[in-house]
Amino acid sequence: MQGGDHECSASLLDSPYLIEEWGLPAPTVLLSGDGHSWVALDYRACGRHREPSVTWFDADRNEELALASDFRSFIEGLTSASDFDDEDVPD
Repeated sequence: MQGGDHECSASLLDSPYLIEEWGLPAPTVLLSGDGHSWVALDYRACGRHREPSVTWFDADRNEELALASDFRSFIEGLTSASDFDDEDVPD
């Protein structure tokens, strides 16, 4: 995990900066993203003392999609990219 240098790859520690920069909702912890879309631990409904859901955010369209009710469910629902044929992916 890298430190707070915003010129390097982002880390969990960069969440406050990136949330402000991209106008994302808080409180969340960003797990992965490219600046336009993000996957995050979403603490808005549960508060900081309970387990967060996992949510996908599109910063450009101001849209969000609940991916899982908790992190364990999110991890258990992941599928290997090799399980998909290139034909399944739209151009």
